Amino acid sequence: MKVIEKQIVAKTGRPETCEDYYVVNEHFVCVIDGATNVSGRLIDGKTPGQLISQLIGQVMQDMPEQAEIEQIIATINEELTAYYRKQGIYEELAQTPYLAPAASMVIYSSYHKMIWLVGDCQCMVDNTTHTNPKEIDDITAAARSLFLESEIQRGRTVEELLEKDTGFEFIMPLIQKQYFLQNKEGNQYGYEVVNGFSMLMERIKAIPVPADAEHLIFASDGYPELRDNLIETEEYLKEILATDPLCFRKYKSAKGLQRGYVSFDDRTYIKVAL
Repeated sequence: MKVIEKQIVAKTGRPETCEDYYVVNEHFVCVIDGATNVSGRLIDGKTPGQLISQLIGQVMQDMPEQAEIEQIIATINEELTAYYRKQGIYEELAQTPYLAPAASMVIYSSYHKMIWLVGDCQCMVDNTTHTNPKEIDDITAAARSLFLESEIQRGRTVEELLEKDTGFEFIMPLIQKQYFLQNKEGNQYGYEVVNGFSMLMERIKAIPVPADAEHLIFASDGYPELRDNLIETEEYLKEILATDPLCFRKYKSAKGLQRGYVSFDDRTYIKVAL
């Protein structure tokens, strides 16, 4: 595999705050998206998203070439569980899921010629885009959009809301509640994340890569849509940020641009030739 293009950008513009991470070696390409901190707490001086994305990245660097997704997830969870116990926080995280670090990721195995989507990262195989959206994100994004529209009708301006996103504050309790649904069956809004606890492997999206595929693109959901190259993907993002900086009309999201930030979320883009 040869890297054609790659970029990782923190939403703050400061790399040290980024909660995305990526790994590219001779066996795997992996983009990891640490979940936004909804607890306000740090673990060992890092946000939960930073902590988990970096730990997963370290594990993927040493993953055996022939590892399948079951072994990958089991190894990552073992490392996370050991870390939680070392920090003395395992029981608290098990009882209060929104405190636990969580991540989505997209992985390509060159040995198995397979892509696995865990959560809401995205990829392209040549010109075909693959996503793994979850309904609960549409619900929270729509609730925030409704709230912000009502704020504007009451006289608030977009500029004021960029300073203080009352829409995100409104949906914060809902986002915290959704953590009780992750990695759980028996509910209509369940979804999978990597967090050190058991997962429903059947919810992981597996995408076989054709033998004649020429290139692959991997990205976190900091990009609203993927294009065939980084320039065009960035241009579409810039269009969204210019026309809908709060991300509640043209592109509905659980969070928008904040004053002083460069985007609504951290973003990672990697294109490789096969």
